[in-house]
Amino acid sequence: MKQETAARPISQRCPAVRRDGRACSAVPTATGYCIGHTPEAQESRRKGGRNTSRAARSKRLLPARLRPVAERLEVAFEEIHRGELDPRIATAMASLAGALVRVITSGEVEERLRVLEVKEKATSVEAGYGRPRATPQ
Repeated sequence: MKQETAARPISQRCPAVRRDGRACSAVPTATGYCIGHTPEAQESRRKGGRNTSRAARSKRLLPARLRPVAERLEVAFEEIHRGELDPRIATAMASLAGALVRVITSGEVEERLRVLEVKEKATSVEAGYGRPRATPQ
């Protein structure tokens, strides 16, 4: 025997269809849909999924100087696929982009190393390791 609540019967389910084609079995909210299928939240869910994708995360981690290079390579990839760009030109672009990435990465590594060396030197001086030792007489 089904129990009834004051708001709605327990047997009521979300009317949406899941991606796999089965009926959603979640309990609906006041909108009549579960929180996963509320039509008002569809755009937010779409944006959330796009912004948490691996591609979106990797673009955010990419140094700002390299973002235009990556975007241009994506465009070149699409142009090759459509037959609008000679693959040899794209190969040259990719080669130059790789060289640019190596130069920028090398500079960033050198900068990070310099900062670490300065911090290490300051720590050594504070600990007394940087002071000249007195020689015994």
